[in-house]
Order: sequence, then structure tokens, then C-alpha cells
Amino acid sequence: MDTLDTTIIACLTQDGRMPYSRIADQAGVATTTVHQRVKRLTERGIITGTRVKVDWEALGLPVTAVISVTAPDDRPLAAVADGLRSIQFVYSCYAVTGEFDLLVMVRARSSNHLGELLEEIRQHAPGRTRAIVVLATYFEGRLPEFEV
Repeated sequence: MDTLDTTIIACLTQDGRMPYSRIADQAGVATTTVHQRVKRLTERGIITGTRVKVDWEALGLPVTAVISVTAPDDRPLAAVADGLRSIQFVYSCYAVTGEFDLLVMVRARSSNHLGELLEEIRQHAPGRTRAIVVLATYFEGRLPEFEV
């Protein structure tokens, strides 16, 4: 990876559909160079696809919550996570260290809907839970600066 690769990745992280010509202009290289680099980054598994940024409020899901979950001792974390995957409004689930076993990210229509989701989560993981509601998102999806 070099500076050009990180520039390409940064551009595609901002907009996965950004035209290669625009990336080339920003990076000061030819469009074919960007195309070749993207192909190589994809072949190496560094770029694994493109993502759509969703306006969750416009979609009717303005409430974001982070839910910490303690999994039951008799079930592997992967099995609990598979159960949580069946809940439509759960969009991420991470195994974590510390006081809880899993960190679950949800999007909800309202605080009442969030309460319903918590009940559904507790059916799959009847241990302790703690919900934290996001009040504002200042930034997300930011890339670290790489040493080249």
C-alpha cells in the first residue's frame, strides 16, 4: 500500500460510486491508473465491495442504539449472534471484551420500538443487557491515516 492506494480507498469510502476520473483528478494520476489500482486492491481483498450510505431518518429509523449483551453461559457467542441476526432492525453485532459479551447496533422507529427490540434481543440472549441511545452522530466511517 502506498499513498495513492490510501487516497483511492479514502475517496471510495466517502462515495463508493465515485467515478474513477474524479478520483484520478484528486490524486493527480491517470484514470487507467486508478482503475488498475482498484482492481489490484480488490484482488488483494483490501476492497471487498461498495457500500451505500443510508439516511436513517429519511428511512423512518431515526433512533440509533448500542446494546451491550451478556450471552447465556450455555450458548456459544456465534449461536447467540446468529439468533440476533434474525432481528430485522439489528444491523451489526460484535464480540467484545469486558463487562459484556456482545455489542449490538440497532436502528429503531421510536423509543417504543426500541423497547420492543430490546425484548426481542432478550429472547435470544436472556442475560443482562444495557442500552445506550445515540443522541447525535458527529462522524463515522473515518479511515485512519496510514504510514506509507
